[in-house]
Amino acid sequence: CTGRRPGRPRDERVDRAIIGATLELFAAEGYSALSVEAVAVKAEVSKATIYRRWPGKRELVLDALATLNDDFPILASGSTRERLLMAMRYMANRDADSLAGRIMPRMMVYSLTQPDLYAEYFDRVIMPRRQHLQKVLRDGIRNGELRADLDIATATMTIVGPVMLQVHSLGQRQPNADLPERLMDILWPGLVAQRSSGT
Repeated sequence: CTGRRPGRPRDERVDRAIIGATLELFAAEGYSALSVEAVAVKAEVSKATIYRRWPGKRELVLDALATLNDDFPILASGSTRERLLMAMRYMANRDADSLAGRIMPRMMVYSLTQPDLYAEYFDRVIMPRRQHLQKVLRDGIRNGELRADLDIATATMTIVGPVMLQVHSLGQRQPNADLPERLMDILWPGLVAQRSSGT
């Protein structure tokens, strides 16, 4: 016997409106200035509607931030190089004026000023992306494309770090269309399995 779900079924359109309003206000005003009341006004719903879904502002904000991964590209098959490049292209070429582009600089500040909030953001948003990259690397080791002794954690940092450094140093304002390919040309020789001279 399954437990009864209280209340009416949730309306996904209302959920999307609330999440969208939360992200817009967070990007524009930051965490401290954001209020459930302001979200309700922007989403054109009542505060009660929000509180039926989330117990408070923090939970709402964190759930909203987690949706920033909704468009993260995941290529389940294909070569390891192409799967890595797909993720790198996503990171390098996000629009600075997009929600993710406007929120990221805030989160970098919050990593120092609100470390608890940033830690939860890291777990909900950053770690799933890194875990995907680590899975791609493990798959590459299993299928023989990548070296068997590859340090996956370090390899992940060498993939993510240069992309994010370039993005932030440019303020995400200049196109980085060829950055992933240029970085991969440098990184790939250190990732791949060495072939014997007889092959």
